[in-house]
Amino acid sequence: MNFSEIRPQVYTYLGYTSFVPDEETDDRILRALTALDALEGFRYLYRAYTEMPAFLRKSPYEEFLRGCGSVVLCVTTLGAEADKRIKLLARTDMTESVIWDACASALLEARADAYEKNFGEDRTYRFCPGYGGTSVADVRPIFEAVRPERIGVTLDDSNYILPSKSMAGIVGIGKRAEKTCGDCMLRERCGYRKEGTRCYDSAKK
Repeated sequence: MNFSEIRPQVYTYLGYTSFVPDEETDDRILRALTALDALEGFRYLYRAYTEMPAFLRKSPYEEFLRGCGSVVLCVTTLGAEADKRIKLLARTDMTESVIWDACASALLEARADAYEKNFGEDRTYRFCPGYGGTSVADVRPIFEAVRPERIGVTLDDSNYILPSKSMAGIVGIGKRAEKTCGDCMLRERCGYRKEGTRCYDSAKK
């Protein structure tokens, strides 16, 4: 994987509203990404449906999936070891821990995006419960369908996913939709746009 493509997203997770490379931070990011990737903890489970599950038959899921012939429910993770390393670093070097945390989030997104290319070109981006005013509780029917306990991913009573570097989401199949500010439900109240930037690495706005 080309870590240079992930680096701008890492800076976003670190709170930078504009990407200004810094040699020392760049080196720390590269080391963290390399170490996290070497853990080989990435896993991805999914289940595809041609008929929309009941919990998706409401706004804004219906708008997001309009024009799709099927939907994929997915759960993906970097595994427990990534969480463990981040927590251990927090005891000795908080700055390094924060960098690793941001790198883990960016790496998980990138690895999941790469995996989803297997679903073909006519697909949406991954939409996770909690986006656009949706309920975080919608991760529960995804878990019930995918059963990610098989890859060590669980859900607590507050719908918090463990390990923390894990995601549950949906991908529409049958139409092409990429992450753009124009299509985002949070466009009008987005803090990134107010700063003249965006939350993802793309040439599109």
